[in-house]
Amino acid sequence: MYISKIEIDNFRNFPPALKVGKIQKGIIIEFTEGTNVIIGHNNSGKTNLIKALQLVFDSRKAKGKLTIDDFCKKYSDFSTPPEINITVTFKEQTNEPSDDKVVVYDWIINPSNKYEAQLTFSFFLPQGDDYKDYCTEVEKFKKDDKYDSEKVWRFIKKYFFSKYVARVYGGNPKNKETADNEMLEKFDFQFLDAIRDAEKQMFFGNNTILKEVLNYFLDYDITNGKKLKDLSIEVKRKLKDREKIFSDTSDELFIQLKERIYKDSIIKYAEETGANKGGSPDFDVHVSEDDLLFALRLIVKVGELTIPISNNGLGYNNLLYTALVLAKMQIESQSSYYGENAKVFPILAIEEPEAHLHPSMQYKFLKFLKENIDKEGKVRQLFVTTHSTHITSAAELDNIICLYEGFDGKSNVGYPGKAFRDNIDSKNYVKRFLDATKSNMLFADKVIFVEGLAEQLLLPCLAAYKYYNEDKKITNEDELINQHVSIVSVDSRTFKHFLRLYSFSEENPSAIQKKVGCITDADPEQKGTDNKWRACFPYQLINDGNHKALATHVTDLKNDFEAKFDNIFVYHPEENKGKTLEYEFVRYNPNSELIFTECFPNEKSPHTIVNFKSLQTKLIENSEDFSEILNSYETLLTTDMQKEKFEKLKEQIATCTFSDKEKSIAILSTIYYNIVKSLKGEHALYLEKKLRDNLGSGVPQLFNVPTYINDAINKILD
Repeated sequence: MYISKIEIDNFRNFPPALKVGKIQKGIIIEFTEGTNVIIGHNNSGKTNLIKALQLVFDSRKAKGKLTIDDFCKKYSDFSTPPEINITVTFKEQTNEPSDDKVVVYDWIINPSNKYEAQLTFSFFLPQGDDYKDYCTEVEKFKKDDKYDSEKVWRFIKKYFFSKYVARVYGGNPKNKETADNEMLEKFDFQFLDAIRDAEKQMFFGNNTILKEVLNYFLDYDITNGKKLKDLSIEVKRKLKDREKIFSDTSDELFIQLKERIYKDSIIKYAEETGANKGGSPDFDVHVSEDDLLFALRLIVKVGELTIPISNNGLGYNNLLYTALVLAKMQIESQSSYYGENAKVFPILAIEEPEAHLHPSMQYKFLKFLKENIDKEGKVRQLFVTTHSTHITSAAELDNIICLYEGFDGKSNVGYPGKAFRDNIDSKNYVKRFLDATKSNMLFADKVIFVEGLAEQLLLPCLAAYKYYNEDKKITNEDELINQHVSIVSVDSRTFKHFLRLYSFSEENPSAIQKKVGCITDADPEQKGTDNKWRACFPYQLINDGNHKALATHVTDLKNDFEAKFDNIFVYHPEENKGKTLEYEFVRYNPNSELIFTECFPNEKSPHTIVNFKSLQTKLIENSEDFSEILNSYETLLTTDMQKEKFEKLKEQIATCTFSDKEKSIAILSTIYYNIVKSLKGEHALYLEKKLRDNLGSGVPQLFNVPTYINDAINKILD
């Protein structure tokens, strides 16, 4: 069996159940067999989800810690006492151990070929005089058909909270049939919270976990964990020999120790206090192996050195502690050691395992935990909460659960593995490329997809230009950080694969309802004589069916995503006039010196900064006569190939419908684009620094951010 889902009603940030027809439904979170990686922003409910599981499976420890603040503060209908209800559903697995069904047999609600069973934790005020008193008194806090929540909570805390009881029911919770404690004991729920004192737990052998592990593995080399009755005569003889050697040796040592203690003074004090009337004090020299285990101290060996665990790093101590917990869970599930007290269903929950771990160790740690479940079976189901993109990248998409706040302000749950529905190609693509960098998109509150590293590098800087000439302290760049916006670089033709994670609708509620912006190039195209589409410039476009102002992948994004989903937006350079980000930089800043970087050729070439600046001067002097720029550029050309390409440019630019000024700027934009197109990443690096330096210069030069970039940033921050 495995825990297939949990329904949480009125617990911490999980709101009270809503009425759907005649049925009350709380937040439902579905789980997968084996590993479940739970992600989400701070206060999204990750820890509360684990605590809810703990209330069901470890209720005797957990219920004593419940406070008035464990009720969801969004509760508003106080006409009846508030309750906390948490229901866990189990599903049968293929080839599961026979003991599974025995444990949950009385809790089965659906006895079909593959059974379903339920456990429900309820925390409530029992029916009776107290319940009636509450219903009467609480009406005093009602005004205009609305309760004063703050006063009611104080009222409950003072007069009724101490009368609340906790129960765990098996089967349909409406039947109120208390689950058998013996069966509940078959579950082993181990929770490693984020603030765990691993050093304290491991330092000495008298600690419960370490001592149990040491006890179990005592003489394990010859017993292999088997029961005494199952051991061969030869193994029993070896055990007996070892025990005798230990007994003789330890007795001799403790006799020597006893002789060195001057006990007459102790006896004298006992006589004077009258304690000797109960018998004279003495010391027992016989000790068992179990008695001496407390003296074993866990140390770490580094080469020839031995260091105490207290001097070890926090990260490694956490790993050692986790290893001990896993060993303990393995022991407690061994019927050969615990008999009928053995656990049947070990559950491990770890909060933020990345604490103090190097990124590569985070990745390795989750891989280890998954293998521990999938291969060795020490843990039947694993629940991990994390903020680590490295851990997420090590997880399968199907194992990730995303808790987030939907557009309506309510808690919501996304399942990245289910968001693709039947689109296996997209799922496999995202799974392959969802590395530690791209995993940021799952943690962010909002996402901007860009189609290259140049855009990813430049976008925050361009956002900073929003208010650079206004007296404002908070720029759009600050807001990108404040609103937890992730900028993710993907290939232009693979936007669609990643967008399916966010294609939220009634038909696809597993997708994640977050605001997503796509910034892509226009990439106009023309069809060649071979019927293949190739990139072209805006002034080459003709309305003849063989030219496209927007590339197919751009129109597909607009039609398949922007038009269908309220949370997805697509932005691109102006249709029929724009091309790429680099092209747009000149189109919006034809006279600026800020666009020049070290990527411009320095040798004899028509593409030197000096030559480009001379063309800018011609533009300023003759903005309405583009022929001046054409003539000036032509004089710089030296090779036959350059001249051949220029003749084609002249012909195309002359016949397009642009104004003369637009034609002049288009020429500059084309030259600039051709200079930097093969060095986009390097150019973006230099340009970002130059734009940053400009902002910090005190009197920055004007730099116009392309409209589509500004619009995308404004939309995502709106």
